[in-house]
Amino acid sequence: MMRTQINAVTIAAQDLLKLKTFYIDTFGWEIQSESTDIVMFRLKHGLLLSIYKAEAHARYLGSEPITSKILPKTYLTIYTGSLKETDELFMELESKQVHVIKKPAKVFWGGYAGIITDPEHNYWEICFNPFI
Repeated sequence: MMRTQINAVTIAAQDLLKLKTFYIDTFGWEIQSESTDIVMFRLKHGLLLSIYKAEAHARYLGSEPITSKILPKTYLTIYTGSLKETDELFMELESKQVHVIKKPAKVFWGGYAGIITDPEHNYWEICFNPFI
């Protein structure tokens, strides 16, 4: 049976430097390791976020590089500790000129969430989940 865990998330980047700079300057994350093709950030609970040059990512997967900017089928979520923290984080992100897709609001399942994108249109949900 498959373990109920995710250890790493990888994003294919058209512009590795641009995304690297975004996650360092906007989110304040520190690099764990990097090379000319990939940058890795170690997050809480052992999760690894990798930003991989699209061409190298495609070679690794044995596929064609992804070049479209259509709506993604997935999004990544960062939980906050409260509604207030969510609002404060959005104010900070807006002051850094981050593209806001949806401002924080109460959602149908009882949480409070908003959506932003990074410079390559990867969606991030910033969310207070009162059930966790």
